[in-house]
Amino acid sequence: MRAARDGPTSVLTRAGQEPLPIRPSPFLSAREGSSMGHVRLSEHIDAPIDHVWDINASCERLPEWNVNIVEVKDCQGRLDRVGARATTVVRVFGRRIDGSQETMKADKPHAFALKLVGAGGAKATVNGTYKEAGGGTDASIDLEYELPMGLFAGVAERLLGGSIERDLRHSMENFKALCESTIPARV
Repeated sequence: MRAARDGPTSVLTRAGQEPLPIRPSPFLSAREGSSMGHVRLSEHIDAPIDHVWDINASCERLPEWNVNIVEVKDCQGRLDRVGARATTVVRVFGRRIDGSQETMKADKPHAFALKLVGAGGAKATVNGTYKEAGGGTDASIDLEYELPMGLFAGVAERLLGGSIERDLRHSMENFKALCESTIPARV
């Protein structure tokens, strides 16, 4: 006996028998598969809150502290207004890959939110908060990301998740050092 497709529902039928039941596949297609991750970091920065905000909002300074970004293009000055966009160039496995960054929230100097989109459909949201504390600034970064890797989403998360957290931690250390080393002199 030969199986045949029965109309647009793609139910397999066999001559003289009931249709085979439709069962969901245990595997996700490349479009359906993704892996979500979350990283939260906090750091005290010995610099005034307005200075910390200004360093973070500067397009030119991004490659100085963000370990992933090697270049920023198409940025109109600053990133501290809703709708501000920039094209970021990152280096992944030796290749230069363009991504985009858009400011979704800018509550100067206390909170910001960014939407990031990378190659292959990688997506992330960054929520940052700054609070005046102890003569400096307490900074918190909350990163949620999605890696679209189809069947390999879980594997990708296990392989890349630690790298993403390390890069974020290293970037936060660089950001702290840059903010603290560039405090303007008070006159």
